[in-house]
Amino acid sequence: MNKLTIRSLATLLLIIWSIGIPDAMSSDAVNLRSQPKQLFDNDVKSMLIQFKFFDRTKNPNGDFVNDFVDNGNGTVTDRATGLMWQKDGSPDGMMWQNAREYVNKLNSEPFAGHSDWRLPTIEELASLMKPKKSKGHIYIDPVFSRKHDICWSADAFGADTAWYTSFKSGMIRHSYHFFYYVRAVRTLK
Repeated sequence: MNKLTIRSLATLLLIIWSIGIPDAMSSDAVNLRSQPKQLFDNDVKSMLIQFKFFDRTKNPNGDFVNDFVDNGNGTVTDRATGLMWQKDGSPDGMMWQNAREYVNKLNSEPFAGHSDWRLPTIEELASLMKPKKSKGHIYIDPVFSRKHDICWSADAFGADTAWYTSFKSGMIRHSYHFFYYVRAVRTLK
């Protein structure tokens, strides 16, 4: 290579490095908590800020960069987080207490050839929230079903209360007895 080509390549690499490449482009995916736990409002707000996740009221400036790939088999991979998601989700809404039964059914089939699906943590669900509504009028990438606009997480707020993500309102909240959808997730190995 001549000096001009090497200098041009070095300049290009410096520009790319200075503006940053989303984690999806590197081999290091953003590591999100996958084990459920009990969370309080301050825990969720801190998490939103830490990962730059959007919530219309708790972190309106959040804008996490995903790198979605539609796998063509009812799943979507996010290379930014190393997670594989159901493109759609449960056919019907259900109470939080029944969400694990739905995931167990996916694993017994197994869905898309995998039997390690689980209920996502609120961190994992929050990674899907977009700061602008898509064509389906919800705060999620259009690669996902717009029907599944409110989804349960595995995380608890209290004894019988769980966290959920409302892609409809752009907010993360907790609730006791509503019928919301499940969008299962699995960690890529």
